[in-house]
Formats: sequence, C-alpha cells, structure tokens
Amino acid sequence: MNSQQEKRMGNFYDPTWSSARPQPNDQRLSQICATSRILIVDDIEANRAILRRRLTRLGIEHILEADDGASGLKLIRTGNIDLVLLDIMMPVMNGFDVLETISREGILDQVPVIIISALDEMDAIVRAIQLGAEDFLLKPFEPTLLKARVLATLEKQHLRSRQRQTLARAQMELAEARSLQMALVPCGYRDAQIVVEVVLEPAREIGGDLVDHITLADGAHLLVLGDVSGKGAGAALVMARTHALIRSYAALGQADGHKLWLENIATVVNAALSQDNESCTFVTMFFALFEATSGELSYLRCGHVPPFIRRNTGEVERLELSGGLPLGLVADASYQAGATRLNADETLLLISDGITEALSACGELFGEEDIYCWLGDCQHDLGNLVERVRLFEHGLPPTDDLSALTLTRHCYRTGN
Repeated sequence: MNSQQEKRMGNFYDPTWSSARPQPNDQRLSQICATSRILIVDDIEANRAILRRRLTRLGIEHILEADDGASGLKLIRTGNIDLVLLDIMMPVMNGFDVLETISREGILDQVPVIIISALDEMDAIVRAIQLGAEDFLLKPFEPTLLKARVLATLEKQHLRSRQRQTLARAQMELAEARSLQMALVPCGYRDAQIVVEVVLEPAREIGGDLVDHITLADGAHLLVLGDVSGKGAGAALVMARTHALIRSYAALGQADGHKLWLENIATVVNAALSQDNESCTFVTMFFALFEATSGELSYLRCGHVPPFIRRNTGEVERLELSGGLPLGLVADASYQAGATRLNADETLLLISDGITEALSACGELFGEEDIYCWLGDCQHDLGNLVERVRLFEHGLPPTDDLSALTLTRHCYRTGN
C-alpha cells in the first residue's frame, strides 16, 4: 500500500492512536475490547488491512473479514458478532442490501452496524441511518473519530447484551413462577351431585388472583376466590401465602372431627396477613362452604364482588351480605357468615373484578349485564365467559387478573 492509499483511507499519523488501546485503569473497557468480535465488510483488501490495524491497536483480538456483502451476510447470520464495519459500494451485494436484509430478519436489533463509505451524498447517509445503521463515517475517516465511535458502540453493545441476559433470566424466572402459580389452580371437579369449574388468567406473567376448591374430610366443599390488591410479583407472593394459609387451616380446622367455620378461617388468615403489613396490602375474598347432600351453602364475603346464583326458575340473584372487611387491613376485624341453599340445576358463580372491570377500546367497563345474559344460558361454560370478556376488550392487554368459579348442583337425594 502506498502513502496516497493510506491517506485516502485514513491511515495518516494521529498521535492519539499511539495510546489508542484503553488504559489499564479502565479494566471494564479493556475487557470489552478483548472479548468483542468485529466484522469488517469491504471489497478492498487494503481498506480492510487499515481497519484491522486500527482495531488491533484498541486491543480487539477477534476480527473477521468479508470481501463482499453476501459473504458478510453469511458471517452476520452465524451470530456472535458484536459490531459490523460495513462498506456500501461492493460487488454481489451492496451495503444497503445487507442492512435491509438483517433489518428484515431482526438481526439488526442484536448487532450494531457502522457504515464506512466514500459515498458522501446526503441521501446515502440518510438512507443508511433510516435502515438502522448505528453511525456513518466517511472515507477517508478521521482516526480519532473512528476510535471514539467504535469504543462507544462496543460499550453500548456490551450494556445491551447484559440487559438482554438480565431480561432473559427474568423472563425465565417469571415463566417458572407462572407455572408454579398455575399449578395451584385446582382441576375441575365432578361427582354424582355437583360440578365445579374454575378459570384463572393473570393479566401479566403472574398475578394476584386466587381460586380454589377443596373437598373436605367430611365431604363438604370449600370454595375460595380472592383478589390481592396490586399486580405482578408482589401480589403473586401474597396470593401464594394466602393460599397456603387457607389450605393449612382447612386441614387443621377439621382435626378431631371439628366442623369447619368460615368465620374462623377469615379471622385466622386476616390476623396473619395484617401482621407487619407495612405496605397495607389487602385481599378481597369470598369463602363458601357447600354441603352437597343437603344443598346448604354458607358463605362469607370479605369486600369481594358479590357472587351470582342462577336459580332453576331462571332468576339470577346476588349474595350481597357483607361479611366483613378485606383481609389484611385490621388485625382484630370480625366476620359474619351468611347462608342460603342451592337446589337442583342451580349454579353459583364467583368472579373477580377482572371480569366486571375489563375495559373496551372506548374505556367502557364490561359490567354485569352480560354476566346476567350468560347465566341465563343453560350452558355455563367458563371458557365462553372468558371469550366474551376478551372480545369486549378488542385485543387490548388485560388491565387486571381474571378468575371465576362455578358450582352447579345437578342432582340431589330424595327428601333433601
């Protein structure tokens, strides 16, 4: 290479490059340079040699080269490239075509590209930036500017890579947490006397709604549906704790043949959740205890959405009795249960406000009218109810967790 070629490419003397390698006191940047992989795509070998020498002075050890756009694209697709220095005017495939391809394939989001070209028209610069290039340097390039842009881009790429790794770990942990949370949701239940169906759909990866059905030792059925204030991981942790408290008390409450009382469950769980509750997190809850043989239903509503009962006459009524405050607010709160009866072909519906307060694109609430219509249908498929809510939302992300439970008494013994 003669002196004129070197000068045209930008290989003139620059005193700042005598100490271009990051200094020892910047260990982080030195490590980034030492581990980075840079691809030079240029059809002129002399240009690649100059860039290779400049990069080596920065402490970059892993340098790949391609002499046309098509070869460069193959290397980019293999992955594990941290930065591409790309020429525009090349045979087989030019730099614009390479940019368009990796942008279309989603690679450009992961691999930054700096254009180094003799094309000095403004249209070319604008087009490269619009296609997603990180920067555009003109030949002959200013060595100090090249150094600054390469180091800055590699540092940003390193930070992006760490962010992607952190996000990937968080997503993996959330996926595992969602799997564990969904494992707490009971399967549907059916026997000769009742049918129980449940549904739970968190608005995010994990949520704060709780739905459960427990068949007790004496044959009674404990139904639980609750909603933790707030959303996300914090609400999910409170939900899991509340679920464990209810399950534990349901098992212990019947020890030695004692009858399970809903007031006792609410009192114990409320006291536990109220202790050291500096965040003032609370749980609205509905408990129901159903005796399948007699059809007797005792219930306790702790600030939750009043449930629905569809009678076998087609009439729909609400269990409006307020049994007490939401759980976790006042440690010594008192609770009082109510009672009713389910006859044959009658259905109890428990829901969270993720159904009634679902929002349409116009900001309207789903409300309760469509629930009455749904209950008027003899086929009470919870999947259909959820579908109605999602159609109402018109594809918008849910604003809250959604949960529901139905219990239908479809047979009863003579004399009851």
